[in-house]
Amino acid sequence: MAARHPPAGSPYNSDRKYNNGRPATPLAGRFFAGRMKSIPLSPGRRLMADLSWASLRVPRCVLTVRLEVPRCCAARAALAVPRPPWTTLFLKAFAQVSAAQPALRRAYAAWPRPHLVEAEHPVGCIVLHREAEGMLGFARIRGPDRRPLPELAALLDHAARAPLAQERRLRNMRRFAGFPWPLRRLALLVAMALAKPVLRAGGTFAISTLGSRGVDIVDSVSILPCFLTYGPIGADGGVQVHLCFDHRVIDGADGAVALAALQAALEGPVTDELRALAGPAPPC
Repeated sequence: MAARHPPAGSPYNSDRKYNNGRPATPLAGRFFAGRMKSIPLSPGRRLMADLSWASLRVPRCVLTVRLEVPRCCAARAALAVPRPPWTTLFLKAFAQVSAAQPALRRAYAAWPRPHLVEAEHPVGCIVLHREAEGMLGFARIRGPDRRPLPELAALLDHAARAPLAQERRLRNMRRFAGFPWPLRRLALLVAMALAKPVLRAGGTFAISTLGSRGVDIVDSVSILPCFLTYGPIGADGGVQVHLCFDHRVIDGADGAVALAALQAALEGPVTDELRALAGPAPPC
């Protein structure tokens, strides 16, 4: 009976030499089939690799809580489209909490001696996806606690959609990614040891979320003192929130107080601003 050979183009054709000239078994095909190719890292992947490496040097603690924000959810739903994105609401609310809690604006510095560096005002760093470049971008916003929600929404939209020529921070990031990797990592080590460069270039806290895609981010590769993320917003106003922070700077009790204050800020001042954007209620 004629020997059975795999069809042309089968991945097992290239495995005959590993099986005495006979067609390879599926198990062998899993190990030897096809060829592999080397793909150079894009600027965005190089930056994420560097941040992942640097973040391993930060002893992080993660707190998770379910917040109930039905008043905020209802006030936002009452607005006409386009509504302020949830990211702007969390940005402003956590900035208000940070303004009241100095511990959330501090970073750990190891040189020339271990100490803490405190920023005068909260500075938010929002992680965004840049479709045009296929990489993550960062919107660094000073004093978000004092800015109106429409202004915050406009700043985030500009950071996500503006041409590369108009985004100096993104151009600097791509330029930094082009440096040799030993130089990039040395620069990160120096910045983290001094702390002030991290606060100046990044901010006092970062926010990243995939809640609109139905998933939670439960860990981070951030080197900033605080990293806030949240999951999908439920119809009842319930949302899972995760706060990651540098345990050298903040204790768990401080983080718990911050999360309770975050809910109060969302249900209080942020909700009041959303209702003001909707205008006065029509007369009965």
